[in-house]
Amino acid sequence: MNAHPQKWYIPLTEENYDEVKSWWLKQVEKSGWGGKRTPPHDGLVLSEHPFDSSHYWSAPTGFSIQFPTYQKITLEQFRQITNSTPIPMPKTIQISRQLLNEYYDAATTPQREYLAEHFKLDGTTTDEAIRELHAMACDTWKPRIKKNHPDCFPEESKYFNFSGYVDSNGFNILKQGAGNRLGMGNCFIQIRHNEGNPETHMRSFYLDTSYNWELKQDGSDDGGPVYVLIPTKKLS
Repeated sequence: MNAHPQKWYIPLTEENYDEVKSWWLKQVEKSGWGGKRTPPHDGLVLSEHPFDSSHYWSAPTGFSIQFPTYQKITLEQFRQITNSTPIPMPKTIQISRQLLNEYYDAATTPQREYLAEHFKLDGTTTDEAIRELHAMACDTWKPRIKKNHPDCFPEESKYFNFSGYVDSNGFNILKQGAGNRLGMGNCFIQIRHNEGNPETHMRSFYLDTSYNWELKQDGSDDGGPVYVLIPTKKLS
């Protein structure tokens, strides 16, 4: 089974724009990168920036020639890589004029431009616009916006997404040679790739069966039990 490319790009279309942009905004927020401009409707969203890993976008002209290590992916591949699912159409909501004024007074110039474009004077907007405003906001205002509009923020998944940390040769999460330096094979722990089981696919690790694995409790830390996993050699 072939791995998805580690470096990829997806052309934006009318069909996928909202879905892909939603993922892109989350990467901006997680990385702390301060970019304000959202991708244009004919742009390319990248797995990472070619130079600074800031999860950026690019103009389509000449990108594949300038950066041949990036591979084009489909929307279905994008969903598999990012564990994303199709998002519903934006919902129209109404906020008070007073709250809109508060946002405007506290906003930077790019944020005010966004408010003027996506919020009507009577406070009519969409849940998506609220989420994007949250992504643009500073650390002080992020929790305020979430508190003011809890219905606009679906509950975050309890799972972790490991899809961005697979290497080009498969799903090994260790740096090159790390396993060998530990005295074990370089692939003794890998990210699980099993598209037939969404519960484990890109959400879990698996261990090389060349070793025995023993789970033990090793005291406690901060009032909770500490569990350790001990690998041992299989002796013939």
